[in-house]
Order: sequence, then structure tokens, then C-alpha cells
Amino acid sequence: MKKQFLVLLLLLGSITISANAQLFQMGLKVQYSSESVDDMINNVSGEVQNFSTEFLKGCEAGLLLRVNVGRLITIQPEANFSIGSIWDSVDAQTDFISSTVTAFENVQTVNLSVPVLAAIHLIDLQKLVDLRVFAGPEFYTTIKGATDSGMDFSKYSIVAGVGVDLFDIIYVDARVARFSEGEMYYRLGVGLLF
Repeated sequence: MKKQFLVLLLLLGSITISANAQLFQMGLKVQYSSESVDDMINNVSGEVQNFSTEFLKGCEAGLLLRVNVGRLITIQPEANFSIGSIWDSVDAQTDFISSTVTAFENVQTVNLSVPVLAAIHLIDLQKLVDLRVFAGPEFYTTIKGATDSGMDFSKYSIVAGVGVDLFDIIYVDARVARFSEGEMYYRLGVGLLF
């Protein structure tokens, strides 16, 4: 009787572990954007004193979490970080004819974008290929290097795209982001799922 109970307990435990593994996945990603997050933040907020470092312009790295909601729908929040630089106002000085002149300096920034995407799986060949389309909002803020204190997630865009998972480990996706002002940015991302 004890052996049967132990076997049943192990069987239930393995079913629970496999069910939890199918409920969500975590991942690491890198992506390249046609514009840097600095450009996106400044374009949305209407600031014009921007330039980004050329080497890392448009490159982002981040984490993602996929939560399966039913068999065909996935919710995927992400946290993507990028490094850039902006021209930020330092102080206002009065020149020799009593005009106010604002001084600017180049400040290195660390930026955060947080997309929350809902995906519909079009083709799902168990553990081989998973093709999906997705859309959702994406929020932006500068977390280091801004003169304002605290994070401000009031800057956002709408993201849509298509992605494919290979062997349930590697994924590739292509995205387009559109801001209310009409600017559009294109991204290509790759990553690993755990």
C-alpha cells in the first residue's frame, strides 16, 4: 500500500511539475531597433535636445515572461534596457546683455521599455515551431541620467508584430511600434526561452 501511495504521489508530482512548466516560460532577449529608446522618449515628449551613442544606438537587452492563457493565447510582459545619451539642460545663466542662456551637457542614460503583449498562436507544432502574432502597449522611461526624479511611464506606443519559436528554446520576432504623433519604429529581436 505504501509503495502504491508513493508511486501515485510521484505521478501527481510529475504531472504538476509539467503543468507548471507549460503555464509560463521565462526568457532573455536582445533586439535592435531602427531608433534608440532615447529617440522614442524625446520624440514622444517633444524634446529636441537628443543624440544617442552610435555604438549602442538602437540596441536593447531584456527579460521576458510568457504566461499561457489557454492553448492559443499568451500574455508576454517584458523589461528591456538600453544605454544612450541625451543633451540635458544643466542650468540657465544670464549673459552680458541680460538674456537667459541655457547650458546643456551630454548625459549618459539607462532607459527602460516595458511592453505588455498579447499573442495568438497561429501554428503550434509541439516543441518544433510556434508561429504567433502579437500586439499591445509599450511604456518608456529613463531610469538613470534624467534630471527628473523618479520613473515616468507616461510615454508609450502601440506595438504589433510576428514571432516564431524554434524547438521551444530559441525565438525570433519582428515588431513595429507606432506613437500617437505618427512616428514608427521597427525592431528585430532574438532570444532564449527557459
